[in-house]
Amino acid sequence: MTRESEFSGEGSKSGLSIGQMSELTGVSRRMLRHWEEEGLIYPIRGLSNYRQYMQDDVARLERIVTYREMGFNARQIKALLDCKTPLALDELQGQRSRIEEKIQLFRKAADRLDRLIALAEGKSGNDSVPTKSEAYERWGASRQWLEYAERKASRSEQEQKKDMTRLKDVESELAQAKRKGLAPTSDKVLELIDEHRQALSWFHVTPSMHVILGRMYVADPRFRRHYEQLEPGLAKWMLVAIETAARASGIDPATARWE
Repeated sequence: MTRESEFSGEGSKSGLSIGQMSELTGVSRRMLRHWEEEGLIYPIRGLSNYRQYMQDDVARLERIVTYREMGFNARQIKALLDCKTPLALDELQGQRSRIEEKIQLFRKAADRLDRLIALAEGKSGNDSVPTKSEAYERWGASRQWLEYAERKASRSEQEQKKDMTRLKDVESELAQAKRKGLAPTSDKVLELIDEHRQALSWFHVTPSMHVILGRMYVADPRFRRHYEQLEPGLAKWMLVAIETAARASGIDPATARWE
């Protein structure tokens, strides 16, 4: 159905009904009524108070659809329909700038999504065929892995370095505390242990999860070596402190689980 054929037949003098207008233009009846309420189109009313759309209404509606697809709101469209070209150009150029800004934001969002997806899939490196990271093989099935990927994707390299510095500072303070002979159950050490838990910024670590990690520090040769280099016996000393802190939070270390 074309505009010309619709208005060329019998009954053209009475215009189109809202149903015919919707079928001709592809605009829903609900939207036609809404645009009428917004003052964008002005169908006449017949003797039975039914809407009747004339050929000028179709032409105007086509313009409305065009501007709507360009992202203009009802107020802007109404102004554009009734103004001269020089004034319209200012609004069109302004909309072009606003759309470009949105495009840039969407591009940044897409880049972050790509990074998040890659991290969530456990991919590492920039190779054309990326490999799964060891961390993914260990933790990839956990709920916390996605949280880790989200945080890593959203934080800049500088922010990540700051996170690592914070963790290293807490580890250094723990090593000094052990070197000074402080008991792992002392208040000062328990404060440092809580700071250590919070400094594990890859995802939210609960006291129960901290117990699991503390055991890994002792059992995994690489983690144990890391803490031994800071202070001999530090990994086991920290585990005692972590378990003590867990008990203070109402958690039995014997039943600690990865939440």
